[in-house]
Amino acid sequence: MSHKALILCVDDEPVNLVILEELLQDKYDLTLARSGEECLQQVELQKPDLILLDVNMPDLDGLETCERLKSDGETAEIPIIFVSALASQEELMAGYEAGGDDYITKPFSEEILRKKIEIVLASQERKQELRKISDQAVEALMNNLSTTDELGMVVKFLHQCQTVNTLDELASNVFDCLREFELDSSLLILDEPENRVWFSDDIDRPMESQILESLRGQDRVVNFGTRLAMSTDHATILVRSLPSTPEKIDSVREHLAILIEGLDTRIRAMQTQMLLDERRDVLARVLAATRENLGNLDQTYKQQQARSAQLLSAMGKALEKSLDRLDLSARQEAALKKIIESTAEQTDAVYDQGLKIGEQFQGIIDELSSALDE
Repeated sequence: MSHKALILCVDDEPVNLVILEELLQDKYDLTLARSGEECLQQVELQKPDLILLDVNMPDLDGLETCERLKSDGETAEIPIIFVSALASQEELMAGYEAGGDDYITKPFSEEILRKKIEIVLASQERKQELRKISDQAVEALMNNLSTTDELGMVVKFLHQCQTVNTLDELASNVFDCLREFELDSSLLILDEPENRVWFSDDIDRPMESQILESLRGQDRVVNFGTRLAMSTDHATILVRSLPSTPEKIDSVREHLAILIEGLDTRIRAMQTQMLLDERRDVLARVLAATRENLGNLDQTYKQQQARSAQLLSAMGKALEKSLDRLDLSARQEAALKKIIESTAEQTDAVYDQGLKIGEQFQGIIDELSSALDE
């Protein structure tokens, strides 16, 4: 942020305020409050850029304080990071429903505290930038909604899904469709080696990411407050703020159910195609290696055949020269020559058979390669 951010630290324990002051005063302007009521009074005097809010306080606790701030249009946009010694799933969900932007568990490290503050402040700055250009976009969107059938928007989304090949493109299509319903949302898709999360306004929300992960394995449809989450085997969509009328909410639920089922189908198809492509690549590499080895084997066979022929020929010539000294009869010489010739023919036949087997293997490889190309 261009100015030095003002952070309001709220905790009923003075020692905790001292710790926060020591850790943050070098980088931020700080104001301190020791109760929920004092926090509300401080905000009326000067709106902070961020509130670090203790959950467990007497009288007015952090959750109630947050709800009162979020219900007031003047203070609803102030980001709040809860600070608590409790870190159960129930506590996390309660903080999220109250309107918190993140959650820090005591005791915390300076590095984690500073990082979470930086993320929330950066997200808040991004929201303010988007708000400056939102009026014109909202007007254009309303004009579009007045002339476009809602079901037609979902059908358009389903059609576009068939043309995308990456999860990023798929997430973008989801948000494009939901924006036409005036819905801010986030999306989790199961992926390897870890799940991936996207936000419709590109503002990082660590706490919302945790909520999306926690919804895995729960009911397919989960309502909490003004929020709605729908899940399939491969994806979860979280809508942050539902419409105000029951009729509109029912319409959103119906269309969102169609949308997420189409999304799940496309994710499965993409993952199946990816697996097939990987297997195709492996098989192609195996076939290429086998073809190379067969070529080497064929060359080796031919070299060995030629070498054997040379050896047999040399042996025959050497025997012919020795026949005179062996004092064999004509019949014995003829028999010996016949044995040599027969052995040469049998050796050639063995090599020829080996080459035929190699040719058969080559034919099989060519057929497999052709099938892969198709």
